[in-house]
Amino acid sequence: MSARHCDRRDPVGSDLDGVLTKEATGFGFDLKSLWCEEGRIVEEFVMDQPIPPYLFAFAVGELGFREVGPRTRVYSEAVDGVLDAAAREFAGTEEMIRQAERLFGEYDWERFDLLVLPPSFPYGGMENPRMVFLTPTVIKGDASGAQVVAHELAHSWTGNLITNKNNEHFWLNEGFTTYAERRIVEVVKGEDIAALNVGIGWRGLNEEMERFKDNMEFTKLKNNQEGVDPDDIYSQVPYEKGFQFLWRIERQIGRPAFDEFLKKYIATFKFKSIDTETFLDFLKANVPEIEKEIDLQQWTEGTGIPPDAHEPVSNLYTKIVSLANDFKLGRMPREDEVADWKGQEWELYLENLPKAVEASQVLALDARYRLSESKDYEVKVGFLQLAISSRCRDYYGEVEKTLKEVGRMKYLRPLYSGLVHGAGKDEEKILAKRVFAEARECYHPIAQGVVEAIFAKHV
Repeated sequence: MSARHCDRRDPVGSDLDGVLTKEATGFGFDLKSLWCEEGRIVEEFVMDQPIPPYLFAFAVGELGFREVGPRTRVYSEAVDGVLDAAAREFAGTEEMIRQAERLFGEYDWERFDLLVLPPSFPYGGMENPRMVFLTPTVIKGDASGAQVVAHELAHSWTGNLITNKNNEHFWLNEGFTTYAERRIVEVVKGEDIAALNVGIGWRGLNEEMERFKDNMEFTKLKNNQEGVDPDDIYSQVPYEKGFQFLWRIERQIGRPAFDEFLKKYIATFKFKSIDTETFLDFLKANVPEIEKEIDLQQWTEGTGIPPDAHEPVSNLYTKIVSLANDFKLGRMPREDEVADWKGQEWELYLENLPKAVEASQVLALDARYRLSESKDYEVKVGFLQLAISSRCRDYYGEVEKTLKEVGRMKYLRPLYSGLVHGAGKDEEKILAKRVFAEARECYHPIAQGVVEAIFAKHV
């Protein structure tokens, strides 16, 4: 949280009045004297906007920064090359803010700073108001990592201004934000790139249906989480099914009308926490008879993917999926067919390949396009998943290296799961357990728990 700095002063004993409890003073030393020791300084900050407690965070370290816009600084540790690379990656942030304001209304948080954390950070990004926390894996060298920033920026309206009442309504944060992110990307990067994002999400949503086939409760937008650890069921469902629901409403009433509805929704509920019922009541009040056109209950409380969900359509999306289907027949894409591809195109291509192929096909694909060496972890990890599922052990060294250099759960989950899930994987399980034992202390505690849960189920 990049709160407003308001004072720098010497400490006084009264700072602790009303804070110290009986338990807090039972340490065997005078805490007030320690607080007021010579050389200590008190920095005071004020947060002018109300925020939910999950958005409160501290960042402590030897940080440098670069100015990348009138409202944005990029911060990172003083590591050679990281700060300059981050500044280049996120140079277009101000344009995204301006476009988002045009779509969703005024940006209410004054600053939109970015902090690149160490590789152990377990998430892609965290939308802490005024200062977004980011994994270094979003620095890809071609500015495409800025799309993660677009998602966190969108949270400034949907999630931070309007917050889900509790985690059973998580889709109100993430479904809206995924929709808003793609609208920003469409304006800044173009319709084809936005369609690629939708396509990657569509594939991911279908994979979650397979993951939860034995407990479809967790494919609902609004689901009962009593007695459930949210980390255990974290998925793309609230993001992608939530996006599909809002996209369905947009298609029904038209984009201009939906844009006006969205602005009114944000203005009505800003700085409030709401639940699914509140949203549906607002929708029905502002879009008369919408419930006659769209089965709102099926979308919010039904399992699976509703029949009126929509796979994206664009020339680029269709071409990539077609080329992936050709691979099943033994044909790799020609170099001229992929000459303009960046990370997202390759990500979608890999997502649509068979789960397992012949090891020789994996080797041939990498020999031509060097996907195992990609600086884009979405591409690299997608390729390594294919290598693991195809038992192409030539790449297990690269799998180990990747698991030891990043702690983002989006990459740890599929790689560790791929190594230990399934029959006849004794060698892979030994590798997974050894790598985890060596890398464990470099992972965030949440990431440690995720890997341990995978092992508990499959090892």
